[in-house]
Amino acid sequence: MPPSQSFGETQPVASFDPSLSTRQSHTSEDICAKFVTTTADGRVETLTLTMGKPLTIGRNPALCSYVIPDIVVSSLHCKIHAVRSSTGGLIISCQDLSTNGLVLNGHKVRKTSAIVMHGDIMKIPASQTFQCVMKWKQLSQRIETASSQKQGYKVGSYVITSHCLGSGSYATVQLALDTSAHRQVACKIIKRKDGSDLKKEMKEATLLMNLHHPNINRVYAVDSDPEFLYIMLQLSTGGDLFTYITNHSGHRLCEGEAKYIMYQLLKGIKYLHDRMISHRDLKPENILLFSPGPYPRIQIADFGLARPKAYQETLQVCGTISYLPPEGILALDNKHLGYVGMPADCWSAGVILGSHPFDFEGPSSRTTTTMSDLVDSQGFLQSQHSITQDEKIKRRIVDGQIYFCEPVWKPLSAAKLLVCHLLLPDPQKRASVYAAFRSSWIISDIGELEDAYRERIRSAS
Repeated sequence: MPPSQSFGETQPVASFDPSLSTRQSHTSEDICAKFVTTTADGRVETLTLTMGKPLTIGRNPALCSYVIPDIVVSSLHCKIHAVRSSTGGLIISCQDLSTNGLVLNGHKVRKTSAIVMHGDIMKIPASQTFQCVMKWKQLSQRIETASSQKQGYKVGSYVITSHCLGSGSYATVQLALDTSAHRQVACKIIKRKDGSDLKKEMKEATLLMNLHHPNINRVYAVDSDPEFLYIMLQLSTGGDLFTYITNHSGHRLCEGEAKYIMYQLLKGIKYLHDRMISHRDLKPENILLFSPGPYPRIQIADFGLARPKAYQETLQVCGTISYLPPEGILALDNKHLGYVGMPADCWSAGVILGSHPFDFEGPSSRTTTTMSDLVDSQGFLQSQHSITQDEKIKRRIVDGQIYFCEPVWKPLSAAKLLVCHLLLPDPQKRASVYAAFRSSWIISDIGELEDAYRERIRSAS
């Protein structure tokens, strides 16, 4: 799909032009990691990795930025990316594209992506070895030390490493190794509350193990001990959608890429709604990129607030204020009112596509963060920002004060119409995920969308 118009604004958390390193020669400021290797004839060589420009290693000079003329090396053996993480640090992602795999710190990795950290040793079997030297080692170590709860031990067949991928108010996500399947996974470690019902916790977590869809972050296993609940998750190495958007020039995606991402989001939501499950906390921070690169495969993640039997009304309001529908906002202040999860998911999708149409006062009004979500006495996830700004956004949501930046949205009438249908105040009239698939914005490119989707899912499997 060729790029066309931008689809909307999102509030920036950082300014970064991912194409910068491809237009300039590398300076010390551009380089974020180095890979040191020794060739077959004893020469020590250093490969530099810059943000936005992957390092490709293999035998074919037409495909690779670093060539190894060795028969055991595939034409394109692996591709290494550097992307920003939601914690403000750096993710080094290595994707194995070979026939005989890679060995990372002594563990075989095959046909998957892995996170590479400072000091890690990566080896092409029967060929060269590469050691990673990260420029931002100190930042990643500081985050890791502050967030880690437990490390370097086994849970079932998984080995939990010391590397922290993220943390919140009630859970930490650590990098783990599944040695039997030759892959890394993300281990979500949840601190159990005193007197908690393990049977109920395991039932809810096991429910997620039955979800198998390319756009749903998969749960591989669930385990527990007296202190913690462990959920082993499919590892996504491209960061999250919020960071991806804000690292684009102008903090927006082109229409083609936005449509492709929205198409996948709708597929994931449809899969859940077909099974009467609602997510209840859809936002860009909870949408992961399976691997780095443009037109990414996305995965809906963080099902901590998900609800089965989602067609039933609930009095327990949860989620993030900026993405709550009017009926959810009203239920916050009127405890006798409830709301239904599935229409709420569709509303959240409309907010994502509309790029915060109720939060339009600049970066200071950003109502969600990925670093420090707070939980109030009712279990409501509320981002760290002023109560005054919360009240403004809640009032706009209830009053239906949708804002579209005209220079951006004027040529995008079909996309704007879909946003408006997803943001109808009445949940009975609001577009369902099935109606969204029938929108003119999606239908106009349905063949191309489906072809691109199948190709990318097949190449990632």
